[in-house]
Amino acid sequence: MNEVPSETRARSGARRSPLSEILVQGWLSGLIRGGLAFVVMAAVGQAAAFAVSVAEQQQVSVPKLGWLYFGWFHHAAVNVAITTRLNFPVEGAPEGPSGATGLTAGVGLAMMLATFLAIAILYRGGRALADRAGGTGVARVFHGMKVAAGYAIPPFVLSGLLTVDVPIPQNSLVAGSLQMESWSLSWLVLPLLLGAAAGAAGGMRSGRFELISHEPWGRRAAGAIAGGLRMFVLGLVLSFVGVLVLAAVRPSAGRAYFAAISGPPADQTAVIVAHHVLLLPNQSMWVLVPAMGGCDGLSGGGVSATFLCYSKFPTSVSVTTDGSNGDALTVRTDFATAPTAYFLFLLVPALSVVLGGRYGVRKRARLRSESIAIGAASGVVFAVLVAVASWLASVSISLSSATGGIPGNSSVLIGPGVLIAGLLALAWGVLGGAIGGWLGGREFPPTERLTAPSSFATERP
Repeated sequence: MNEVPSETRARSGARRSPLSEILVQGWLSGLIRGGLAFVVMAAVGQAAAFAVSVAEQQQVSVPKLGWLYFGWFHHAAVNVAITTRLNFPVEGAPEGPSGATGLTAGVGLAMMLATFLAIAILYRGGRALADRAGGTGVARVFHGMKVAAGYAIPPFVLSGLLTVDVPIPQNSLVAGSLQMESWSLSWLVLPLLLGAAAGAAGGMRSGRFELISHEPWGRRAAGAIAGGLRMFVLGLVLSFVGVLVLAAVRPSAGRAYFAAISGPPADQTAVIVAHHVLLLPNQSMWVLVPAMGGCDGLSGGGVSATFLCYSKFPTSVSVTTDGSNGDALTVRTDFATAPTAYFLFLLVPALSVVLGGRYGVRKRARLRSESIAIGAASGVVFAVLVAVASWLASVSISLSSATGGIPGNSSVLIGPGVLIAGLLALAWGVLGGAIGGWLGGREFPPTERLTAPSSFATERP
């Protein structure tokens, strides 16, 4: 009886299972690609800080300010300690103190244009990593997620090693500084989640052919994902177009905006415009959610107030000086039902979901009977994307001291209501996607054509 060589037995015993290979392999490449993405986004933050220092001609620590910009790209918390003469009364809350008000808060926001850039870089990194690793669709998704560690660990470590305290440029309304809390978990968790989601999407894209090959559910799922993503992109684009149309119809509003940002000090005009560009996706989300019937508002700290929706539309804004001491400036806004013409913004979600549902069906459906289901399923994907983007577009504030009638040690969220936004997007997406699916699937055959067995195809003699 022949014995198996010991070297062969050793190699055979050391062979890993497919699951262990997925768990072990690819981490070095993932760390490298995630680290490269971190370097690129950190460089973008430094470039933004340098541009601010040049435009404002003020002595500011560019590396420290650039690091804060990196945090603002990911909704990471930045501590704000300011003294302000502005008072924004909140409906439903007791009046805050008059005069100069001290405010200490942790503020989180995402400049979503830069956030989308980070997602694109991580997506490509995850896709390249999954292409190199190969394997099943699930394995590729997991391999793509490995870029998240290399992207999230450096900012968390640096947040504990660096001390950042950047003075706010002096002006007549606000004085204070921007600071970074040491070892803040938001500097780890949020980049980690962003990297994992983008990398997983890249891995899924890498294995798309395997997903599509699984009949019929894999192909249908691919169509729903494509349709939901198209709905979301169209929603952002059409919301921005709607604002441009509004500016053309009401040029006085546009003139007032540019008059406000071009006023003294004039050296901040370019900075304001540049920040507005970085926040354009946020603006689109603040338009899209009210267009669907939701509201932009403030919630948390025992207070709930809305300031933009069809039933509560701002008509005028006034700034007054407190007559008691002449220090505090109070900003008050009058509201009414939106004018009839503004209900044309309903076309934004309507066109987005119908065209997105049609796109998903034209992309992957084969039968008329499955077209409506794929279109409706696209609406579910759309709802998830809208809910996540609504949170990213919002400003989260953790107050350490009371302000504007909101108690201290409370957290508030300013922007689109995340839960309502997701539910409205689900309703719009499922219904509109089903309509789009029906429109896109009318040319498909109603049922699968049966192929006759080869034995029946043989001609008789």
